[in-house]
Amino acid sequence: MKKWVALALGTGLVLSAAQGAYAEKPEKKDNTKWKLVWADEFSKKEIDQAKWNFDTGNWLKDNDGNPVAPGWGNNEKQFYTDKNENAFVKDGKLVIRAKREQTMDELGTYDFTSAKLTTKGKFSKTYGRYEMRAKLPTGKGLWPAFWMLPEQDRYGAWASSGEIDIMESWGSQPDKVAGTIHYGENWPNNKYTGKDYHFEEGDGINQWHTYAVEWEPGELRWYVDGELYQTQNDWYSKGLNQATKYSYPAPFDQNFYLVMNLAVGGWFDGDVDATTPFPAEMEVDYVRVFDLKNRDYREAVEPVYTDEEIVLPDGAKQPSEDGNLVYDQDYTEPITTVTNGSQALNPTYWNYVALPDFGGVGTVDVIEQAGSRFADVSITQAGSQPYSHQLIQNVSLGKGGHYKVTFDASADSARSIAVKIGGGPDRGYAKYSDEGSFDLTTDVQTYSMTFDMTEDTDLAARLEFNMGLSTSGVQIGNVRVEQAERAALDPNATKPALGDGNLVYNGTFDQGAMDRLTYWQFDPGATKGTATVDEKLRHFKFVTNPKKGEPAMLVQNGIQLTEGHDYVLRFKARAERIKALQVGLNGADGNAYLPLQDVALTREFETIEIPFTMGQATDLLSQLQFVLGSAKGSIELDDVKLFDVTPIAIDPSPLKNGSFTDGLTHWGSYVHFDAQAAVESVNEAAQISIGQEGQEPWSVLLEQGGLELHQGQTYVVRFDASSTVARNMEVTVENAAYTRYLSQIVQVGPETKTYEFELTMGQTDMTGLKFLLGRTDGSPLGAHDVTIDNVSVTTK
Repeated sequence: MKKWVALALGTGLVLSAAQGAYAEKPEKKDNTKWKLVWADEFSKKEIDQAKWNFDTGNWLKDNDGNPVAPGWGNNEKQFYTDKNENAFVKDGKLVIRAKREQTMDELGTYDFTSAKLTTKGKFSKTYGRYEMRAKLPTGKGLWPAFWMLPEQDRYGAWASSGEIDIMESWGSQPDKVAGTIHYGENWPNNKYTGKDYHFEEGDGINQWHTYAVEWEPGELRWYVDGELYQTQNDWYSKGLNQATKYSYPAPFDQNFYLVMNLAVGGWFDGDVDATTPFPAEMEVDYVRVFDLKNRDYREAVEPVYTDEEIVLPDGAKQPSEDGNLVYDQDYTEPITTVTNGSQALNPTYWNYVALPDFGGVGTVDVIEQAGSRFADVSITQAGSQPYSHQLIQNVSLGKGGHYKVTFDASADSARSIAVKIGGGPDRGYAKYSDEGSFDLTTDVQTYSMTFDMTEDTDLAARLEFNMGLSTSGVQIGNVRVEQAERAALDPNATKPALGDGNLVYNGTFDQGAMDRLTYWQFDPGATKGTATVDEKLRHFKFVTNPKKGEPAMLVQNGIQLTEGHDYVLRFKARAERIKALQVGLNGADGNAYLPLQDVALTREFETIEIPFTMGQATDLLSQLQFVLGSAKGSIELDDVKLFDVTPIAIDPSPLKNGSFTDGLTHWGSYVHFDAQAAVESVNEAAQISIGQEGQEPWSVLLEQGGLELHQGQTYVVRFDASSTVARNMEVTVENAAYTRYLSQIVQVGPETKTYEFELTMGQTDMTGLKFLLGRTDGSPLGAHDVTIDNVSVTTK
């Protein structure tokens, strides 16, 4: 059960990552024993509120309670309640009941109610066995689930902090259930891996079954009625503003809490139909959690990849002589145009896909450009999603391979496109690569990305160029997908600033290899001291005995320093018995850019800040040094950061033409195919004449992109607005990946009012200001006009 979902081409189904198979019994039954540590047998007359919470509503919200997306990000149709009619105990069993009944809140009107129970804040755990005995409802669009989410999102937003789906099922396919893990980076660069379990003929989810997962460091195992049907041990987590992944087995090395719910509709099983029975009930006999009893938890073993040549099986699209897995690089074969969801892709050559479900209308031709042949996509209607326009070719990928994608591209005007390689419908549209965002210009440029194929071999993987959301045409040529060697990490290489401006890599000692010291080098000198990072505390710790001779040092090479720039070095430190350390920055030739500074230490962590100016020539390979000494005792370090604090020129008013004196110059608009609206400049104001709002908040919108907002800067968003019919309007500031820095819903009516909001940027990013004027509370509203004027985004 996903917390946030990126849609997939054609169907939007996104969960089960592989074709199911009947469970196979292990060859030898192990002797592992478990002891019960938490349970709910539902033996009380009412739901035990000391154990369970209720999530309510229909909207996914951010940490501040602001609505982000309806349908819990999955297009779900139910409104969760805490009422006894939707969740109750009967005959020693928990019943979660979905009902067909209309309800509403300030954000919308909903046609179904149900319930979602969690143990967040009341019970969470790392590792163990988690099981539920349940009987599940059948019927199109019903989506019961038993799953787990991280208590603290230690590694960032979904799915970088992980999700464990112990069981979820399709009401329309009662012969199987799915088990899945979600991991990777923040959406939309999330990944998931899983398999289905198929019941024997005559059995299914509407019978009583026990669903369980056993979770150890570096391994998860799924069971139905005690039968093992899949094991997973290959995953990763990467947060924002870091150079490499968190150390394995992150994200599955932190406390997770339990979730049970019965969803209605959503991408997983689609909408209900006339055959779906209501009320629908999910019955739970018990939920139990166990710890290992007769042995220790296994030691995590980090997955290892090699660069051996992948040998594809017979029937695969074998690489050409130059290693390219893409066929017809020069577009000599006709490009198949797909405008119907039931139409199959050409399995060998190129496809241009523009499905009416997503509002994309366009054409594709082949042109000569920069000495090569390019596919030239002309876009008449941008569509509602990045995948409203796609250039697709199937390629064969082998499990364990490291692949590089390269291509040349240009656009009719500056714009971005999203590129990824993933599975088709039989793989649940799983992502094999990140969903790379590439900024195109009117000039032809070369772009590339790499990825590891961690899934099973796929002979029909999909290379996708996603070009929706803009009417600017795109030209794609010289496309290559080939197996490549993995680049060895060079700890001495120059290190460009991370996304948050930090010039130190892995300063939190929780990234890279499992020793958590990637990018750092430790020299014990004559002390014979040890350098470790505790798995739980994640602090660098140096322990030594007194020895005469060279002191121990911790260094990081490749620090970039620019002549004349101002810097602040910041870190936390504490010690036992040792009174001080020294810290400085040197050049390779020994020049002291920051001469060694004496830093007094105490037994408590204290934050030390050292400002300095780089007075000498620019050096992109300088060395940060912590001289740890040789006295007996220990020193701990954490949160090492180095920022360039040189004042930079920030545009105090990045938004242009907010008074609309130049009409709609610098502004863009979008009207989804399910809406009717016209956007024009009237009396030096933007007027949006809406005949039909459509089905989504973004079905009608006014926007201005290209707003570069800077880290640490507070911005004030201000505008005037009115509407001939009272309604809500959503206002957002977000980047190309839909990460929102501002999300507000305002009430507008016939009287013009001024609205003002503030946001502080956690990182420098290219953003857009959007006014979402589609579906809202009370829709349909009938014909009405919304007027927006005097818009500004200014520094505070």
